[in-house]
Amino acid sequence: MKRLLGTLCLGFLATAQADGPTPFYDKVTAQDYSPQSDILIEHYFERNGTDQIWLVSSANPSKRHLLFTHERHAEVLFSDDEKWLVINNHVLSNQSNLLLYRQKEPLKYEQVEDLTKAAWQFFDEQNKPGRHVFDHSYVDALQWANDEPPTLLLYLQGHMDSHNHTGPWCCLYDVAAKKFSVNFAAHNQRVTKLAPE
Repeated sequence: MKRLLGTLCLGFLATAQADGPTPFYDKVTAQDYSPQSDILIEHYFERNGTDQIWLVSSANPSKRHLLFTHERHAEVLFSDDEKWLVINNHVLSNQSNLLLYRQKEPLKYEQVEDLTKAAWQFFDEQNKPGRHVFDHSYVDALQWANDEPPTLLLYLQGHMDSHNHTGPWCCLYDVAAKKFSVNFAAHNQRVTKLAPE
């Protein structure tokens, strides 16, 4: 009997995973859309504190995929062509992480990088000879700054005391080249086109 009940429970969970959140989850909002409005971003919270983010087809809401599970606060930013997305994961009150995902199928994205550590390493390289010593550190994507090459505009914030703090400290991240930069002049020139007078 115990084995039968266990099998039934596993079957229920597998079905719920495919169809959507289990009955233990309540919908928070379904008002966020991807840039091309073909994907609806649904946020759910579980009554014991675990949250989920689902991607849902706007044309056929029965088609959905679980993107991310977290326990505090997270937001999704799609690139304009929807080939990439990032999650600003505010995992703790004193920490946020930046997760990069690449599209595999229309509703399925796979995580390819956690950019948090690399972003702070780049910060340290740009601020030699010092090295950050923060007990509060946050890395967030403000927006996608370009599609070709796919580029993120990031900001870092952190603090320990009156002698150790920063922010907002901004940089760029070229997703294709996997490189950080603070060359905003070159970026601005690349994304600007003006007709001659």
